[in-house]
Amino acid sequence: MRELVINKDDYLKFLADRLRLKGTCQREIENVSFPFLFASGSEMLRTYILGESEFTSNLPDRYRLPDRGFIWFLFSQSVKEIQVMPEKMTIKYELKDEYRKPFKQFYL
Repeated sequence: MRELVINKDDYLKFLADRLRLKGTCQREIENVSFPFLFASGSEMLRTYILGESEFTSNLPDRYRLPDRGFIWFLFSQSVKEIQVMPEKMTIKYELKDEYRKPFKQFYL
């Protein structure tokens, strides 16, 4: 089982760099909490989680597609436990040999 710990400060740095935020815009994102981002299904948070985890590097070639939604669908199958707090998020996941594919109309 692997554990990924995401700190709010690290995520805010990623967000500021990715969105090229400066000044008041950068200060505004500091008020957003992990529970809100997680519950709302933030695309940027999902991108950060996939980038920080070892999931995509260990994914078999037959599952590699450019669509992040498809990769997130596969990653969600390996997640065993999630703890979401205002200042950090902990995700425990276990890599699998096989993943269930979604319906073709959604991702393929």
